[in-house]
Amino acid sequence: MRKIFLFFYRHLAFFVFLLLEILSAIFLVNGNVYQQSVAFRIGTDVSAGCYEITSAVGSYFGLRSANERLASHNVALLNRIEMLEEEISALTADSIGLQEHVSPDILYIGADVVYNSVYRMQNHIIIDKGRLHGIEEDMGVVAFQGVGVVQRVSDNYSVVMPLINTRQRVSAKIRDSRQLGSIVWNGVSPQRLMLEDIPNHVEVKEGDVVVTSGFSAIFPEGLLIGYVSKAQEDKNMPFCKVEVEPAVDFSSLDHVVVAAYKHKQELNELQKEIEND
Repeated sequence: MRKIFLFFYRHLAFFVFLLLEILSAIFLVNGNVYQQSVAFRIGTDVSAGCYEITSAVGSYFGLRSANERLASHNVALLNRIEMLEEEISALTADSIGLQEHVSPDILYIGADVVYNSVYRMQNHIIIDKGRLHGIEEDMGVVAFQGVGVVQRVSDNYSVVMPLINTRQRVSAKIRDSRQLGSIVWNGVSPQRLMLEDIPNHVEVKEGDVVVTSGFSAIFPEGLLIGYVSKAQEDKNMPFCKVEVEPAVDFSSLDHVVVAAYKHKQELNELQKEIEND
């Protein structure tokens, strides 16, 4: 406290001068209309600038909660769309004398990404939903584009094998030609996938859309995977070499959605019976 008093005492002349300057400015502004308008304009500009900075900072720190609300709304919309599609199918069936029980075939479960690797050969994602939330192994994980497949599940967390994992292989097709293939990753760049099993005689153009085939109980049909960035015929092989730019940026994943098929187990059992025949 003594040091504070000494500081003010040593700089008393400066503080007196500053006080007199402030009083002079107040008297000048109060006594002249022009100076009042100038002071009002400057004060308004300064206040507006302060409010803008405060608003920008508040908006930045509020982005996470806004993104979470948006992700929650998106999941609700996906589930509603699935229900409406089932209702349309039921109405169509009723019109031709068939009876169907209306229930969505897919339930979408929203989740947050708590861990994500991008630059490894076997990349993985961990999400904050698990067995207690209805998630099981081999469920598809999407972010309105194909992301990966659930590999392991605990009560509250799940490990996802993304498309950028050299052990991952996902059934896909070229949307326009409906030519089937398989999406794999060669471990080179997270911005480049490979579409295999496309015959040389099939015309593949740069910009062609690659989507999920829907031939499994993992991903719904027509889910965007990426766009053809390069296609060239390999004369020494029966298949052409097709590079695909993924639609999702794996390095910036925050929220994902797990597609839980209602009849997944039934379909898997039938596939196993066919394979064992």
